[in-house]
Amino acid sequence: MGCFTLTDRDTLDGCLSIAEKPGVFLSTEITAQFPEDRAQVRLLVWGLSEAEHRELVSLRGNLYELQRYLADRDLAHAVAHPFHRDEDRLQMGHIEKLLLLFRHFEGVNGTRNALSSEVVRFVVERLTRAKLEELANRHNIAPTHDEPWKKVLIGGSHDSSGLFVANAWTEADANDAAGFLAEVRAGRCVAGGTGGTPIAQAHGLYGQIFRFASDQFAGFDGHGIAGKAFSRFMKGENPTEFSLGEKLGFLAQGVLSGKIFEFAKPGRSSLWKQFAATASDGDLNAHIERATAGVAEPERRAFLIACLFADRLLYRFFTSFVKKLSGGKLIDAIQDVAILAPVMLSLSPYFIAFRQLAPDRAWLAEIGRSLGGAPIPALKNTKRAWFTDTLDDVNGVAMTIRKMTGAAEQNGDSLTVVTCREGSPPADIPMVNFSPIGEFELPEYELQRLSFPPVLQVLDFIQRGNFSEIIISTPGPVGLAALLAARMLGLRTAGIYHTDFPQYVRFLTDDRSWETLTWSFMRWFYSQMDVVWVNSESYRRSWMERGMPEAKLRILPRGLDTALFRADRRSADFWQKRGAPAAGVVLLYVGRISKEKNLDVIAAAWERLRAPGVTIAFVGDGPYLAELKRIVPDAVFTGYLGGEELATAFASADVFLFPSTTDTFGNVIVEAQACGLPCVVSDVGGPRDLVENGVTGFVTRGLDVSDFAKPVSRLIHDTTLRETMRKSCEQATARHSWKDAARQFWDATK
Repeated sequence: MGCFTLTDRDTLDGCLSIAEKPGVFLSTEITAQFPEDRAQVRLLVWGLSEAEHRELVSLRGNLYELQRYLADRDLAHAVAHPFHRDEDRLQMGHIEKLLLLFRHFEGVNGTRNALSSEVVRFVVERLTRAKLEELANRHNIAPTHDEPWKKVLIGGSHDSSGLFVANAWTEADANDAAGFLAEVRAGRCVAGGTGGTPIAQAHGLYGQIFRFASDQFAGFDGHGIAGKAFSRFMKGENPTEFSLGEKLGFLAQGVLSGKIFEFAKPGRSSLWKQFAATASDGDLNAHIERATAGVAEPERRAFLIACLFADRLLYRFFTSFVKKLSGGKLIDAIQDVAILAPVMLSLSPYFIAFRQLAPDRAWLAEIGRSLGGAPIPALKNTKRAWFTDTLDDVNGVAMTIRKMTGAAEQNGDSLTVVTCREGSPPADIPMVNFSPIGEFELPEYELQRLSFPPVLQVLDFIQRGNFSEIIISTPGPVGLAALLAARMLGLRTAGIYHTDFPQYVRFLTDDRSWETLTWSFMRWFYSQMDVVWVNSESYRRSWMERGMPEAKLRILPRGLDTALFRADRRSADFWQKRGAPAAGVVLLYVGRISKEKNLDVIAAAWERLRAPGVTIAFVGDGPYLAELKRIVPDAVFTGYLGGEELATAFASADVFLFPSTTDTFGNVIVEAQACGLPCVVSDVGGPRDLVENGVTGFVTRGLDVSDFAKPVSRLIHDTTLRETMRKSCEQATARHSWKDAARQFWDATK
């Protein structure tokens, strides 16, 4: 490369600073405006003089005059990142006018998202004579060049840090600058290179901060601890690993300058202690070494180091905060939260870069449809990530996710489950598990743990994976991280309302104020979604009553493992082996043994229903188990069952009891019906939508023991009714399959 230029925005200063060097030619990036509404676009202009630059600056308020000047002077020029909007003022009409006014467009930008460049190429390849004639008539603008439907694409690195020069370029067959520019003007050139990444852009921003700090502050010149640490970070090396000699030197500098005493001030001591403890954490340093091994790019090594260090530091502060809050030290706890601000500020270049490089998918799709005449393949909703706080737990949420994802894989669809748990969650489906920063157990809800996910790594995973939609099952830490990532990356989001958390909170805390607070959070969380899937018509109406737009709400398709749950699995001795009398009637409950399942209704009804030959059985585990055994000592308790054993338990029983008023669906009801069991359920929540009253079971008043016991008693004593309902239940579930449910779910948001 014997020729050099810079295209600084609206200035020649960069070029002029190296103008004496051989092969340098002057260029710039001009911010121009449409005069009718001041919408801005950027033009790259190469090979101009200082006088021509001054004229361009004076004309930039009127794009039409600027274009005429460029054409009259025969200056090589192109529209930079044409479909990127710095402001919403740029509309489709402006893009159409650009196609009439200019021949050259930037097709590869070294720092912008590659998707934007792909859309540029998609549109340019599909332009036709008829389309340009249509645009010319619409805007009353004659094209400024011959064969205006034939465009020339150029590339540019757009590097402002000096760290990623020539990631993208324009290539032509020439021996000098004049020959190169002549080839570009003639359209005999090609664009090459790749688009940018948020990690690279953030690293460039850190580089600019480092250079600024080196010029402005003592100690950042490479001799002080901050300067050396930052320098190592920029090289992708652990910034906290110093030799004993370096540490002693830094200590001496701190004492002599007096700065060491600044760290001892009360407002900074907590941050310094936590920082020092984190920096000296041998396990963390070993983790950093493992994570960066084999990673070639300095910017990615630096990113991994920043993530690991910040995650560990943030978790130290969180545990300190919880400890102080639990100990009644409210002021000290609040101080810990305030000290987190510098930590988050230090990571801001990454968050800024992820947001800035996120393409406006709706805008690009509009351009593709309007100018390309077809949907853009890269913008189709073909790759989705499903985030959940629970996957290895025994509950309906985990089961639904695993069944739906497995069926989607059979259908050939790209659906990946993302969670964050210690250990190894089940790997029978496409899944990614992030190691948690830390975990904690939910109060009043034993056996359920939540994990803190590494947010920046989640962002990076979604961005690098080119996902087109984020599905969120749970409003916990993982769900919140997914929502943040989706919003920052401009991705479509779908929320699934599996669990009636406000009702759960009311039952577990017996506090209406907590229920109200939980509803406020749930409304905020799900209002952020593009689509909200609910489990039943009753919950769809409930959300509409709480202000959710009807257009956002859809009922989640559900499936059933029809090969597993079948009435012909009935075994005459299954319950006899567990204490039930021969040829007796078995009343069955399957699910979590927890207070919010309203199992006290079953217990109270059983007091009225006890009769010779009748057995009540509970399958499951949970925090209410010991209390339930005390209340119903004559019941059969099997603990957790799964697979064929669970299916046999269903099929070998006679009536299924499910009084819960907090369930949004009730997978166990469908499974029970598939095994031929009539179901008695509550009229509050989702289960009522699964039972046809008087046909496949009975729907009773919620929490009304007397109303619940009546149909159960009838089913105990009426063998003919049980047999009739058994056949109706089998027929009602015969056509269900997870594969069909997954296809409906996928196709609904293509």
